[in-house]
Amino acid sequence: MYNVLKDSLIAPKNLLKYRNKSGWYVFFYLVLLTAFVSIGAFVYYLKLPNPALITSEETFCTYELGVLTCEGNDYNPSTEYSIYGYPVYFLNSNSNITDIGIMPSQSMVFSESSLSFYMENRLVQSISILDISNEYGFTGTMIFIGKIILTMSLILSFFGNMAMLMFVALISTLPFMRLKKIISYKKILKLVIFAISPFAVLMTFYNLINFDDLWFFILMLIAYRSVFMLQRELYYQTYQHLGSFEGLSKPSRQPEDDDVSEYTDYEVTETEEETEEEEKEE
Repeated sequence: MYNVLKDSLIAPKNLLKYRNKSGWYVFFYLVLLTAFVSIGAFVYYLKLPNPALITSEETFCTYELGVLTCEGNDYNPSTEYSIYGYPVYFLNSNSNITDIGIMPSQSMVFSESSLSFYMENRLVQSISILDISNEYGFTGTMIFIGKIILTMSLILSFFGNMAMLMFVALISTLPFMRLKKIISYKKILKLVIFAISPFAVLMTFYNLINFDDLWFFILMLIAYRSVFMLQRELYYQTYQHLGSFEGLSKPSRQPEDDDVSEYTDYEVTETEEETEEEEKEE
């Protein structure tokens, strides 16, 4: 995979050497790119305050026999806390949701022995945490809920980034559609996934540094260099094999089905010497 990444960044036309990689190889390469892009999300969530900082002394609340109790003159139901970016409120037994006021779009409310999720001040779901609060106490419950939120946030971020990269790859295959009758779409998509590696690297640094959007669009054009060069090389090799540069719609002769299959293997097939070199590199 190192060689694929290196060629995608430095010599995109060499990506044709990897056209026969298996579907599993391409999938794991996409997972690798997604892991790069997701580094920013991992850093972001891990830099947020630890839920262990939400204590009984801070909130004036505690769990007694698994039931939330808030006492003291300094207790205020509208006071907002945060667990990995999610606003959190604590309601005493004699308080209700109106005492909080207007909450952020997505909020969590701890009350009695339940945890409720609100969206736009509307209840979405409420679950019982009696067993958890009774076993771990107040701070332990915050840490337990925090671990669940952190894990789910990272998983959603990872799969969201994978979907984004896949969408970019699918869109990037559009300029290759004229080759579809000669080269299978599966093989085109495979090469394009390899070619979007610079874009994935750019997204990695963008998520980490969050530089100006203008620079992002400028660098994105540079990152797309690999796709452009792959497109040019693939068209050139295809036209050269057909013996005509007049376009694929009207080649010098119409290949039959057997010819197309044979060409597909031939056009993007390197010499035996190149194959041996590729096996040595791997």
